[in-house]
Parts: sequence; structure tokens; C-alpha cells
Amino acid sequence: MPASTNAAFAPRTDAARHRAAAAAPAAHVDFLGLPFCLLTQAQVVQAIIQAVAADRGAPYRYVVTPNSYHIVSAHEDPAGLLPLYRDAWLSLCDSRIVRALGRLRRHALPLVTGSDLVAALLAALNNQDRAAAPKRILVVGPARSAAAALRAAYPHVSFEVLPAPAALSQNAELRLAVARACMSKHWDIALLCVGCPAQELIARQLAELGCASGVALCVGASIDFLIGARARAALAAEAQP
Repeated sequence: MPASTNAAFAPRTDAARHRAAAAAPAAHVDFLGLPFCLLTQAQVVQAIIQAVAADRGAPYRYVVTPNSYHIVSAHEDPAGLLPLYRDAWLSLCDSRIVRALGRLRRHALPLVTGSDLVAALLAALNNQDRAAAPKRILVVGPARSAAAALRAAYPHVSFEVLPAPAALSQNAELRLAVARACMSKHWDIALLCVGCPAQELIARQLAELGCASGVALCVGASIDFLIGARARAALAAEAQP
């Protein structure tokens, strides 16, 4: 029997099973023209950690966290923005308003806000086996001073902060420069905190530039909220990128 046929029937190793699980698409439902993931926050955290495990060989992918502002923006520029959400690995509902509307259509959309997701993910990474090398987190957007606050809160995670210029949404050259700067760094997870739609455009641009691995999360002002640089307003945030 040819070797390739033998391989097809050979038992999968644990690493192979984990790679397959990490590459498998998560369940989503279409609502208001965008896909929304059906994973809970805890499941999302676990999926991201599995995707960046050192021995699992998962490809690069990105995560978006659309709220009502993002939905309106995407429908105002469907050709330019809707594909950003449809091409994402995970598209998470970051809106109590959208979740409530979903219930009216019998869609049970888990609420997974970008800020809560980042806090839960960093806490999980910080509590991982101390014998393993810490995961490398690239934070794109905030001032470099954010690194000290993050390292104090999560001492077992490796942080690098890459400040980004303002007005990225209107400047394709600046976005490309930021994406190339990300490509020059070594990271397992990139937190893109530069607002909608710049962060989603940069996330897709990383794929176009040939980023081979890692997970990029489009999470707006989550780091500013986490370190107390900006106050978090539960409902007012709906109108912000």
C-alpha cells in the first residue's frame, strides 16, 4: 500500500489532533449582515491559547469584535468592510444591543466584549505553567508606558508595546507601515488597539503580507480600559470604535 495511503489511516498524534482542532472553523450565525460566533468567552480564550501553542502549527488568523457601530460602518461601506468580518476566524458579539436584537430573531449570541476577552485571556496566559516560555504579546496602539502597567499586572506574560499614529482609518500608507512594523516583531498574539476599521484592515493586511502564525485580536480601547487609562462606560462604548 502506498505510504500516503498508510498515512491516511495512521492514528493521529496529539499534536496533529490539536492542529486540526485549532484550524477548524468555529460555529457562526449570520445576523444583520455579519457573522457572529457562538462560542462563549471561556471557549474563545481556550481556542486562542490552543491556536498559539508552540507545537500546534496553526496558521495566522484574526479575531474581530463587532458592536453596533461596526455594523453600521460595515453597511455604509459593504465592499470595503464587510469582507473584513467575513474573513475573520472569530467574529464576536461585543454589543448588548445586538445581542438583544438577536434574541428577537431567536439567535442566542454570546456576549464577548473585547475588553473582557483581553482581561480573561491575559489572566489565563499569566496562570499557565511557569515552566513553559511565556507567550509574547504585541500591543499595537497605546503609548509605550502601557507596558509597565501590563507587566506589573501579568508578570508571567511577555509584552511589547508598539505605539501607533492617529488617523489610521484615513491613511492607507500609515496602516501599511504599522502592519509591516508588526511583521518585524516576534509575537504569539497581537492586540490591535487602534479603532475601527483601522484595526480590522491591519489584521487582514498581516495575512496579505504573509504572516504565517499567531492570532491578532481587534480590540479597540481594551488595553486603555484594562490599565485604567480610560474609563469604561458600558453603553456609551457602543457608539465608539
